[in-house]
Amino acid sequence: MKTFAFLLLRITLVVIALLYLNKQYALTGYKISLFSTPSGEVRIDFVNKSAEEIKAITLSPSSEKIENLHVGERRTATFEQAGEGTYQFTVDFASGKQLKESERYVESGYFLTEEIYIDKVKTSY
Repeated sequence: MKTFAFLLLRITLVVIALLYLNKQYALTGYKISLFSTPSGEVRIDFVNKSAEEIKAITLSPSSEKIENLHVGERRTATFEQAGEGTYQFTVDFASGKQLKESERYVESGYFLTEEIYIDKVKTSY
């Protein structure tokens, strides 16, 4: 019984490792919705790395809105994008401070992370 449990644990760890590697390096052509972005869409993770709550993040041109992003919290926005395009967004902090970010270039299937600080935003592709 212990041998079976150990084998099951090893298989689970290997599967998790492969899922992680596929996310980071796109090792396969498989679209695993947990990690990858379907063709025809762009996925953006917004991470609040500031010391203040974010009241709203408004994306343009999709008009999608993320509200009440707490310190340290991460939220995902997905929008349709066939081929090349751009998006921009505005961050409204609870204090009333606002960050207006310029356009970012995207293509269908892109997955980006926007780390939001109180005075800047760091974009990772």
